[in-house]
Amino acid sequence: MRGAGFVLDLGRCVGCGACVLGCRLSNAWPAGVSWRRIVPFNLDRRGGGPTYHLSLSCHHCERPACVNACPAGAYTKRSDGVVVLNEERCIGCRYCEMACPFDAPSYDGAAGVMTKCHLCSERIDSRLQPACVAACPTEALTFRGRNGVEREKEPVPGFSDPAGCAPSLDFIPPRRAKRSHLYERLREVLKR
Repeated sequence: MRGAGFVLDLGRCVGCGACVLGCRLSNAWPAGVSWRRIVPFNLDRRGGGPTYHLSLSCHHCERPACVNACPAGAYTKRSDGVVVLNEERCIGCRYCEMACPFDAPSYDGAAGVMTKCHLCSERIDSRLQPACVAACPTEALTFRGRNGVEREKEPVPGFSDPAGCAPSLDFIPPRRAKRSHLYERLREVLKR
């Protein structure tokens, strides 16, 4: 059974950044620290092409590289699949940052420790949505709990898993005729 994670509908995400702001406000990020980011990509790699947006943070992987890389044992994976960092155990060596192929851990220079998305574990324990999901105005970003309903999904072209971490992030392809056609063209170009 797959653990908790995110589902991103590429046909709905407009790259507005509400998820980033919701996470920032809910978790009071220190200056220079970012747990979520929006990465745009398009067919021609220039303005005017069909643009899609990836809202990315920690993917709470099935085989998280950060857990294996941490010499202090500061990372744990909960039974529901959420990967949590205990900042009090962190020694600030940044090995987790180097090991993570998705750039999820973020270094807090002022505190001298790593920080990362914890999937708003206190919120999901209270049966609330993670802050980023609750802030998404288009419902493009949704939360898949451990026993959540699986939706139609497929890999995104160009999004790879080089370390074999098995991220708990699923993508739903665009379904409207024109955007779906452009998405299929993008897949063909990136397969070359």
